Amino acid sequence: MRITDRRRRAARWLRGSGIEIGALHNPLVVPAGVAVRYVDRLTVSELRLHYAELADEALVEVDLIGDAEHLEAIPDGSQDFVIANHLVEHLEDPLRGLAEMTRVLRPGGILYIALPDPRLTFDRDRELTTVAHVVSEYRSGPAATREAHYADWVDHAEPLVERLGPPDAEKRATHLRELIAGSYSIHFHVWRSETFLEVVDAARREVGVGLELLEFSTSRPGEDDEFIFVFAKDTGELPPLPPRDPEVVRLEARLNEQAVVLEQCRAEQRTATFRLAARCQAAVRRAAPPGTARRRATIALARLVSPSAGDRSGLDR
Repeated sequence: MRITDRRRRAARWLRGSGIEIGALHNPLVVPAGVAVRYVDRLTVSELRLHYAELADEALVEVDLIGDAEHLEAIPDGSQDFVIANHLVEHLEDPLRGLAEMTRVLRPGGILYIALPDPRLTFDRDRELTTVAHVVSEYRSGPAATREAHYADWVDHAEPLVERLGPPDAEKRATHLRELIAGSYSIHFHVWRSETFLEVVDAARREVGVGLELLEFSTSRPGEDDEFIFVFAKDTGELPPLPPRDPEVVRLEARLNEQAVVLEQCRAEQRTATFRLAARCQAAVRRAAPPGTARRRATIALARLVSPSAGDRSGLDR
């Protein structure tokens, strides 16, 4: 995933110290002075075995073992922020994950979530996950739907993953069992931006998760394939605004400088126009007496040179 302007702007909300879960080889670039610890369910060596396709990638060092649904090693209200970058779609129980990530945030802490836009990824042929589905998984546990999720992945997503290609029909059952046995991390759920916000609302009702949406940015085909959400742990108070983007500040300063120069040019132009009009009026007065055909012709010629030349001093009389 490229470092986009949208990611950089959204990351301005991050302050202090926090965690990123499941960063692998794509940690979010955070502002200077922000401290991040990395959480994953496996050690780096185990991650390399689990994700053979990432063998040549530089993985971040894992500071804490855990996952978004089980952050028991992290105390309540201890983190200034939690980053879940292309993570929530991998959770079997998204509501429990949202509850855990919110639990470890201090009041007013920031939850940064990026989700893939299925229209622009290998999820494009899959059905969107309903709120009723994730609520059922929270209430009853995800075991009942696990195999169906993997089967849907194998049949509708894997054929579109460039490094995987279409599954071998004869080996499909074996491949499916291997994925389940190895707990391979697939996209269990598929959302659009509006349907994910419904999931967040369900988390508020079912689990008591209090999250306030601070910023949202939609996907941009050709630039990136993700939705970005920035939430604050709801405290009933307005959170402080993030620091202004230095690039925006510099651009505004340049625009202000250009506006000053433009206004100076306009002032000089107005002065020059006034002077030209005055000269034309003087020339008209010298050219002919008022009321004569020559006077009218001279005024018409003066107005071609300066439209305001005949606007003053009653030159038409």
